[in-house]
Amino acid sequence: MKSMDEFSEVYAEFESAVREQMAKWVGPICAGCHACCCRADVCEEARDSLFLARLLKRQDIDPRSMDDRYGWREEAGCALEYARPPICYEFFCDELLSDLADGESRFAAKTLGKLVDYVGRNALDELHLVEILNESDLAAVALPRLFERLGEARAAFDALLRYAEHGRIREDDRAILRKIG
Repeated sequence: MKSMDEFSEVYAEFESAVREQMAKWVGPICAGCHACCCRADVCEEARDSLFLARLLKRQDIDPRSMDDRYGWREEAGCALEYARPPICYEFFCDELLSDLADGESRFAAKTLGKLVDYVGRNALDELHLVEILNESDLAAVALPRLFERLGEARAAFDALLRYAEHGRIREDDRAILRKIG
């Protein structure tokens, strides 16, 4: 049987890949802004969540080291390779959305932003994985379900990579992507 440590490892790899792709798609638009999304109150979830705190420790980051004003934001953006709260990927300001070329690119970017959230949804009853605050609840999470959702999110991520390569969403990929929303 797979363990939470194994899940954490593959989740961290997946989140890093999502972060890299997100940076390619919207990084130039977001560069230097950080006005509405990079705030300490958003970063608190990474510190307070047992799962995200585990991921911080994998990066040798003490969850208590977060700056009270800026969170983990540095001059070049977020210092976290992974262990970011899902909202860090999901939030798209109006300016960012208006700078994306068309409806299909907005759909693709918003779906990419939902992948991290999708993996952890309903991890324990209606609690998201990052909302679990005690060890006994974290131990009660159904790991097979998390691994299944991670597989579905990876399939959607691969579909988005195909979109990035070809500039259009293939018909057979649309169903995969709609499942994330």
